[in-house]
Amino acid sequence: MPDEPDFATLYAASPLAPRMAARLWVVGQMVHDDFRQGQPDMWLEQLPTVAGPHVDERFIAAFGSRFDVIALRLAEGLEELSAVAMCTADELALHLIIEYTEDLYGDGALDWEWIDALPARQRDEDFGYLKDLLFEDNDVLMLYNPAMDGIEDPESEIAQLERFVNLHPNDWFKTFGR
Repeated sequence: MPDEPDFATLYAASPLAPRMAARLWVVGQMVHDDFRQGQPDMWLEQLPTVAGPHVDERFIAAFGSRFDVIALRLAEGLEELSAVAMCTADELALHLIIEYTEDLYGDGALDWEWIDALPARQRDEDFGYLKDLLFEDNDVLMLYNPAMDGIEDPESEIAQLERFVNLHPNDWFKTFGR
């Protein structure tokens, strides 16, 4: 693992706690390594079923790179927390990173010693609060709900009514117009 960024300084004035940013950074790199080493199956299996027909080598490479992009953004510091996820693929990857981080942290599966040495904050372990901080909305999670089948179609009535954008897997890598 490369040298750790100075999360204490990068996130000193941020609502994102340095410890949480560091944990997400570590896990983002770990997941990206899985993709680079040709082991993306665990992660691809966690995507919404609508992705299935679109998963090919290009898609796998593009989606796997999102974990590295997120880790890099976290390592640089985020002035605007919503800037960590700039497209639907980022949002999905970030949700996966957060869930895996929570699992690993809860299980004590990793040595977090250097992270635990960072300044403590009240919400260092609050993964629900973390999701509120990093996501403007949860539209992407509706792709997992079978009752919402079809929302990925930008021409569908609900997609237009709710102004859903880039939910179709062909559009996951398009940057949001913010």
